[in-house]
Amino acid sequence: MYNEKTNNFSIKSVIIQFLFVALFIFILIWLFPMKSDLKNALNGTNQDSNVSVFYDQIFNNNVIAMKEAAKSYFTTERLPQEVGHKVKMTLGEMLEKKIILPFVDSEGKQCDLVDSYVEITKYETEFVMKVNLKCTNQENYLLVYMGCYDYCQTAICEKNKSDISTPIVHPTNSTPQKQPEPQKQPEPQKQPEPEKQPEPEKQPEKEPEKEPEKQPEYVYEYVKKIDNSYWKESDWSEYSETPVQADKYTSVRTKITKQKVLIGYNVTTTTDKSKPVYSTKVLNTGTETILVCNKYDYVTTGETVAGTQWTYVGLETHYEKPSKDGYVYEFVRFVDESCSSNCSSTVGRIYKVWKKSTQNLSEYKCVDSSYQTIQHTTEVNYISGYEKTTTKTPVYETRELKTYSYKKREYITSIQEDKKWSTYNDTTLLKNGYEYTGNKKEKTK
Repeated sequence: MYNEKTNNFSIKSVIIQFLFVALFIFILIWLFPMKSDLKNALNGTNQDSNVSVFYDQIFNNNVIAMKEAAKSYFTTERLPQEVGHKVKMTLGEMLEKKIILPFVDSEGKQCDLVDSYVEITKYETEFVMKVNLKCTNQENYLLVYMGCYDYCQTAICEKNKSDISTPIVHPTNSTPQKQPEPQKQPEPQKQPEPEKQPEPEKQPEKEPEKEPEKQPEYVYEYVKKIDNSYWKESDWSEYSETPVQADKYTSVRTKITKQKVLIGYNVTTTTDKSKPVYSTKVLNTGTETILVCNKYDYVTTGETVAGTQWTYVGLETHYEKPSKDGYVYEFVRFVDESCSSNCSSTVGRIYKVWKKSTQNLSEYKCVDSSYQTIQHTTEVNYISGYEKTTTKTPVYETRELKTYSYKKREYITSIQEDKKWSTYNDTTLLKNGYEYTGNKKEKTK
């Protein structure tokens, strides 16, 4: 069966739907300013309206976007490594590296790509990131404190808001902000007022303004490196014949002296006839023919002797008890067979037979001999000469001898640091060669 559902409308439901539509239109009007409101904001006649707050919110959002993009880009290896050092990246470079999307200011124009930048400075215990944004009619900056804290999920992160006050946008100068002139519009009757500090957020109810906390004053550390390096020289060495080459680290002096130098010897030899020198020589006295054996070996004699090994021969049948030298018989069983020849018994016996080994006798003697002729000799003494006496007389020559003496020098590096504390940008110290160390401390009263 087909059932049709009936739509019921009541006055109450119509009113509720109307209220929802009205609320939606109101929200659209509050979020998106009308053209007349924009025009009044440009002429300076509606600076306290929602449009001004909306523009400030856009500017602040752009600053926050630059901050978040820089936090993701500046990893540990891209941060400054020494205290006082800085790294900087302009808005134009950020757009080129594709780490931030392009944005415009309240007039739909692109912000300054050079004077808008992110700069990170390394201090002793943390990093301070300055995010500066300069647009057509507004320029502010934001300070972000960063470091390696216990709650960081990466190598470096932003300081916890519970540890410091929430970073706010600070003006870069105290001069009144110049308002842009609207095109083809009459000049406004009111004079531009000094730029107001932008508020972080529009509160539903205006609370009484608090007096700003007094910022502490700091003094900064300067250092000047004083070079007290010098050359250290050694004493002169003793004179030596070893040549020495002079250079930037070695000084050399020479000395020439006359000296007798041994150049050789005069040798004289004499023979003493009273002191003969004897030698020996071998003389042949005759020959002799003898029988010589060339080879010895073992030769059998034809005789044998019993060995020590027993060899199994096999089974043998005997009708009488066997007995033979060199054999051993072991009874196995009887056999009922008739003796084929004359036997004393008709009962046969089967034996296991072992035979003892034999060994041939041999002797070691000459098996190859021949006759050889040998020469007989004798030794005799004879006078082969006489003792000689040698005399050596030294020969000298006078020559010029060049000797060398030297001394060494080395460069001793001695750099001292003169440190001073003073105000920021102390031109007197800077002109005298002092530089920032990156350290600062609160000024004492």
